[in-house]
Amino acid sequence: MDNLPIELPFLSNFGLLLTYKCTAACPHCVVEAGPHRKEEVRLDQVTSWIEQARNYRDGHMVGLALTGGEPFYIIDKLTQVVEFGQQHGFLISVVTNAYWAATEEAALSVLSKLPAIQMISISTDIYHLKTIPFQNVVNLIRTCRKLGRLYNIAVCTDDEENPQYRSIVDDLSALGEGDKIRPAITFPVGRAQNLVSKFHYRYSPEPPVSACTMASSPIAFPDGKILACIGPLVTLPPTHPLYLGNLNQESLAEIMDRAEINPILHMIRIWGPYKLVSMLKEMGLGDYLPQEYVSTCICDICYKLMSDEVLLAALNERMQDKKLRQFVAYARLYYLKETMMAQMLHLDDESIRLQEQEEAEVAI
Repeated sequence: MDNLPIELPFLSNFGLLLTYKCTAACPHCVVEAGPHRKEEVRLDQVTSWIEQARNYRDGHMVGLALTGGEPFYIIDKLTQVVEFGQQHGFLISVVTNAYWAATEEAALSVLSKLPAIQMISISTDIYHLKTIPFQNVVNLIRTCRKLGRLYNIAVCTDDEENPQYRSIVDDLSALGEGDKIRPAITFPVGRAQNLVSKFHYRYSPEPPVSACTMASSPIAFPDGKILACIGPLVTLPPTHPLYLGNLNQESLAEIMDRAEINPILHMIRIWGPYKLVSMLKEMGLGDYLPQEYVSTCICDICYKLMSDEVLLAALNERMQDKKLRQFVAYARLYYLKETMMAQMLHLDDESIRLQEQEEAEVAI
């Protein structure tokens, strides 16, 4: 159990949003989940997707990440999905708000019946705490310890200096959970779009410089669409390059193979979305770029670029350049030790040697 990988290689972790139903309707929720939502995956649908994931590239996908909404809100279906995933050899993780952990006994009763869940990500923050007591989180943490399950605690905030946020972090640290905290910046999209004026973001004229690890794990939604990650892009129409395809129209293998040669996706993984900003500046589009970015939040860059028709068209046109695509393929070899894109683009040994002559950090 201690050797369960937390960050998996590209496309080896497959996410499934099982339902938009949730016990809470948090004001910062990107997918606008809540008790009023009805959408959820059909069992025949999700089992087919899991089978396809298991068969992709002879078992390349090993992690199955289940999220929502609140997966435990549809406990019967969650149980069936978890058991099916276990039968197919997946390492299974689940996101939850811990509403069902009102007591340690209740948490133990639920979780002990789901031994295939090996990793729990617990969501708590000032938004969740309005409807779900902090004690529920404590109860679930103690249950995970007792059962030997891996876990972390995701805490969202619009401002890392917010006293309420700091209080939650301090309370978790006092429990000895400081190393389990996974902070995240809320996005002014989805339900939060109407509350932007109430948030206290810190802005910068320059985008934060950081590679994106979230874009390595695609996620499928009840309507069949697959995105490169779960984030603010879920609110956009399927016209951006991080929309990978739809399982109701294509097989998972076709969608994932296309993702392997998606240059924008891999630039974000290697250098971060700030690299796209730099490239657009070099293309003479500086006047079209955002004037400010949410500090420390690389997702904000992606959303602003992918939601702008002019910038998106320029990026898509630039990505048609064969040399650029080869450059990205080589960068995956150099930085991430990933060979698939180079193989699929038929990047032979001579091409690789030519690419090696270029500085890895040269501006594209």
